[in-house]
Amino acid sequence: MTEQICPVCGCAVVGDGHEKEGVLYCCKSCATSEQCECGCCEIVEAKE
Repeated sequence: MTEQICPVCGCAVVGDGHEKEGVLYCCKSCATSEQCECGCCEIVEAKE
């Protein structure tokens, strides 16, 4: 099976994900057009 990618944030869908209207998202927030809650979209500053 190929890896599923969330169409909103682009991260890999892990487990069952969240399905809405036949489309698979990584989390409920992406499916409902809210801020992604799986942590993949957080800005992480690189340590120098």
